[in-house]
Amino acid sequence: MKSITCLGISTAVCCAVWSFLSPEVGLLSWAGFAGCTSYFACPDHGWKGVKSAFFCVMSGIAYALLTLYLNKVFPSFAVSLVVALVTVHLMCIQSKIPILAYIPGTFFGSFSTFAAGGDLIIIPCMILGIILGLCCDKGGAWLFKLVGKKEDVELEEAES
Repeated sequence: MKSITCLGISTAVCCAVWSFLSPEVGLLSWAGFAGCTSYFACPDHGWKGVKSAFFCVMSGIAYALLTLYLNKVFPSFAVSLVVALVTVHLMCIQSKIPILAYIPGTFFGSFSTFAAGGDLIIIPCMILGIILGLCCDKGGAWLFKLVGKKEDVELEEAES
């Protein structure tokens, strides 16, 4: 069995469990999937990817919450425009800081917060989603070691 197949099986199982359990405990299943996707979209995987995705997603959540708050306090188009310009500028600056350089993760956090209407439930959902991504990734690697043929392992290592 190829590693990509093992990753697919692991992801299907982990995500099915998340889909079932998250609503049962009051979490937004879609937000967990956004966190999971942010992990997989991150150039780093493993704990380094978790760290990078976490800090960037959290910065995006902070930007969105600040934007929502300022737009509520100062409800005008001009203020919204200035807040958007400042936020985008800060994201550009943020991209120069190594731990915060994964800007797509920042957007994942930001758009998910807007989609949740600023509800703070987004924070644990995104964190658990990032961990879900790690579980999918590690589960696929574990399954591949368990059932992958030696030739497949050697071939995939040679291709990477």
